[in-house]
Amino acid sequence: MNVDDVEYPKKRPGQGAMTHLHDIEARFKEIAGDDDRIDVGELQRGLDLHDADYAARVFRLIDEDKSGEISLWEFIRFARVLVEGTPEEKLRIIFNLHDLNGDGTVDFEELTHILDRSLNEHSIDVPPEKVAQLGRVLFASIDTDGSGSIDFEEFQASIDAHPSLKAQMIDRSSTWLRLPERIASDRRRRGRSFRALFGGLRRAWENERPWLILLTVTGAALIWLFERGMVREAAIGSDLPTQIAQGAAEAVKLCGVLMIVSMLRHSFTLLRRFGIARILPVDRMIDYHRVVGHTLAFLALVHVVGYIVTYESLIDPDFFTRDVVYGELFRSQVGWSGVTLATILLLIWAFARESVRRSGMFEAFYLTHRLFWAFLPLLIVHVPGFAAWIAVPGAIFLMEQGHRLIRGRKPSEIDDITPMPSNVTRLRMKRPDWLDFKPGEYVQLRIPAVSKREWHPFTVTSSPDEKDCLELHVRSVGNWTRKLNELAMRDEAARAENWRRVYLEGPYGSPSSDINDCPVPVLIGAGIGVTPFASILKTVLERSKSGNPPGEDLQRLYFIWLNRDQKAFEWFGALMAALEDLPELKGRIDIRVWLTGLKAELTSASLTVAMEVYHEAAGRDLLTGLRTRTELSRPNWNTIFSEIKARHEGAPIDVFYCGPEGLSTVLSQECARFGFGYRKENF
Repeated sequence: MNVDDVEYPKKRPGQGAMTHLHDIEARFKEIAGDDDRIDVGELQRGLDLHDADYAARVFRLIDEDKSGEISLWEFIRFARVLVEGTPEEKLRIIFNLHDLNGDGTVDFEELTHILDRSLNEHSIDVPPEKVAQLGRVLFASIDTDGSGSIDFEEFQASIDAHPSLKAQMIDRSSTWLRLPERIASDRRRRGRSFRALFGGLRRAWENERPWLILLTVTGAALIWLFERGMVREAAIGSDLPTQIAQGAAEAVKLCGVLMIVSMLRHSFTLLRRFGIARILPVDRMIDYHRVVGHTLAFLALVHVVGYIVTYESLIDPDFFTRDVVYGELFRSQVGWSGVTLATILLLIWAFARESVRRSGMFEAFYLTHRLFWAFLPLLIVHVPGFAAWIAVPGAIFLMEQGHRLIRGRKPSEIDDITPMPSNVTRLRMKRPDWLDFKPGEYVQLRIPAVSKREWHPFTVTSSPDEKDCLELHVRSVGNWTRKLNELAMRDEAARAENWRRVYLEGPYGSPSSDINDCPVPVLIGAGIGVTPFASILKTVLERSKSGNPPGEDLQRLYFIWLNRDQKAFEWFGALMAALEDLPELKGRIDIRVWLTGLKAELTSASLTVAMEVYHEAAGRDLLTGLRTRTELSRPNWNTIFSEIKARHEGAPIDVFYCGPEGLSTVLSQECARFGFGYRKENF
């Protein structure tokens, strides 16, 4: 059967409706396969449903004729309600999903059963006794007439009591069948106007002003040097290729200096403590290093090509066999140093690719980057006057490297290594006497039992007030971190003999280490991105316990933590509970947690209502045990930021974020719209 043969019920379809029909048909064929029929197994696989009982219940709702198969017509009728139905029609579908025996009401057993299946479908682990308790409080709140059963009107009233939830449910209903995103977004499609583009540029300027200014100044300086080199060559009668080659050579001098400057970690950490981070983007120095590196490679290529084109004799096929060429290339200082520089730069650039570092070839990246120590002296030999350019930054760089070498040779010791939920490893080490850090700062870590040469940056999650202990939380996202997690899971007898030996460098500053200067800091961590804020929160807790709570300059600290996995809240659950329970911090810290990994399912609304009702009755969250209720959705940043701005009218508000880049883009735009400062962690 083809969708064009199906009678569209109730109203004549317009262009949008026909588009929906064809999209729904495409989804049906994707699930059904060649036989144009969907059985319960195909529906479960097609909708990515984990729970077979839940899948069977959804199947029975769609299979109107009870034939044991879903036809295209039945699929379209069901999908049309999700896409274009009224709120009441959509609620009726949800209610029917709860009404297991089809008698028009939902009793306690049916409600509890569906809640249990919904929790299972969303991979939320709740003990059976808690599920029963959840069912009891929800049933009591909906069964307002005390009849012992819930009719549709009572069910509808319970959803109507949560307007934001109802609006979200209606807006996302088309995703329940994993329908094409075009359907879900069709009603809210927006054109990309010039105004929208201008607004995006304005927000980028407001959020990234120091970074954009630095890039602009750098670009202007490189262009000026390039032009100066060309003008100088033109003045002595050189041809155009030589002018271009020498213009590139002038610009390379500045790139060489900037490559060194961007690696002065200790200097930037010191500058941060003097507040320089507000005018110089010290948080973006790794990004700046990459930009300058790519620019240096490009300019070097232009320089080489310019001189190759200059030598017309290259047209001669016998050019590379003549002894004079080998003499010029390998016996003259400019020749051999230039060839060696080009080779080194090519190796460094090739092995610095993100794909190389992530593919298990970190040691190749590490070793080729060590060639930088040969690259700089060769650049001094090859480029006249370059030594004067790098004298000052080079001296500072050498002092920093000497300091790093001395510190890096002194090993510390791992006291405990523990595997945590969601592939996280907790490291507790003896804190070296020399390691004096501020909350939010990070260290470089090397563990020979995992890899002899690799250094990796991790934020310290312990408080600076813990003098004998240094704690890190490491998420398994690459080869090195996976090996560390495997080490933690082994019995101690099965570990390498020197597994406790660890080397540390740092500390180094990060955006979150500036939080003490903000009257209203908003800390947003996504997943393991919580680590920069753990040290800050622990410090606030320990100092408040000892009679030194935050000063009056801090109006309120907001801590927002997003996780896709329920178990991840265990990393710092005890810390959050202690912060909530400490009287000295009442009204000073606002903790909010979101569980964002839930799929859009037919029972999501009733599960959310159940969690809210349980929290109201018990005073504690079902999943975390905190006073703060876990939100089973994605945050509405407009609502959150509007509330914070209204509460702190006129006060400067700064958002600090650590997590995936996609969310950073959203937060950056929202912060610019609300006039908030925005800082993102960059490693």
